[in-house]
Amino acid sequence: MKFNNVARRVLSPRPSEFISTQTENFLRRLKPRPFVVDYIEGVYKTNVLPNVNDDTVTISVLTDTHAKAVVSASYYGINGMRHIIEANQVSNDVGIDLNVHLGDLMDGSDKPEISRGLLKFAVENYQASKPPFFIVEGNHDENDKYDEHRFFKSASFHRDDYDSLVTKYDFEQSEILRLNPVSRVGWFDKGDVRIIFIDTSDIPYILSNGSKKYDFKKVRGVREQQLEDLTTVLQRTVDKHVVVMGHANIVSPSGRSALNFNGDLVQQLLVAFNNKETGQLKNELTGDFGVNIRYDFSATGISKVTTYICGHMHYEKNYKVSEINHIILNCSALMGKKHGLTTDYNKKWDRRYNEISELSGYFINIDPNKLRLQIFGYGAATRYVSFEI
Repeated sequence: MKFNNVARRVLSPRPSEFISTQTENFLRRLKPRPFVVDYIEGVYKTNVLPNVNDDTVTISVLTDTHAKAVVSASYYGINGMRHIIEANQVSNDVGIDLNVHLGDLMDGSDKPEISRGLLKFAVENYQASKPPFFIVEGNHDENDKYDEHRFFKSASFHRDDYDSLVTKYDFEQSEILRLNPVSRVGWFDKGDVRIIFIDTSDIPYILSNGSKKYDFKKVRGVREQQLEDLTTVLQRTVDKHVVVMGHANIVSPSGRSALNFNGDLVQQLLVAFNNKETGQLKNELTGDFGVNIRYDFSATGISKVTTYICGHMHYEKNYKVSEINHIILNCSALMGKKHGLTTDYNKKWDRRYNEISELSGYFINIDPNKLRLQIFGYGAATRYVSFEI
């Protein structure tokens, strides 16, 4: 019943949100595969559950599902959406604290009405599951890949298509907080742990002759208003263990910005928070990505940001910059060994359709008492890694 109510809420009569009925009907035939559900539940019960208690936070995480409305046994396809259905089924069954998708829900290469259908269906599936959820925007989620492939380039998604189909429903949940109705920063609290979500695709939607000034797929960045909101949230974070999540990595192992705009400023802000500093965050840019804000983190108690978790790169990696762990998780999307765009990391897994290697997902357990963050991977993912927080 809840599923049907959700469907009525998401739909809008606006032409920009037109969704293919054929796509909807096709998606509704997707069902979780029993062998996948059994496997993921086994990983949870054997490896994760012994670490779960009233004080811990346990999160189910997928990233980069890159769903397309085609059936593919070797690369991106509708299997990305099936991964969401299966992970959410397990989250329902075992009772985790939070469901997270770190962006690139879809590949963004389908016709706009199909892509909207994929986004709508994914959100409905998250809404129909019991735990609260947060879906981060990825650089493919504005459908710019489709725009690139057209002979006449024009924006296939309108300004608010993604927000009205996805972001709106992140913040309709009482468990997910934000400063105001337009803030791009969200957070989730449980006990002494705070999870903060940022948007690394914080790119202005500006049209010139029907084409976008910025290609969302190619440009990643964070603007001044989001940095100001993040500053405010951090200033109000007292005596918390803080983990930040976003779609793309913000800095490289050397500490240089990994975003086109201001990834290094996000890192600087987190370091200043950890050091309880008062100061100014500024860059030399003007226009869309210029930044000049002040911060005061002197009254945040023992709070500390220990970890930044993201996807985007389609491989796994972790490194430490200024005492903050940066963790990159592998893509859920199937990347077959022989496909030209498959990363070396995924080629080593030799991922195959309808086998366990087709999947890639994670459970993250944060224990504020043991000062430990544990990541339990399944499918084409590292089985276990642990970090101090």
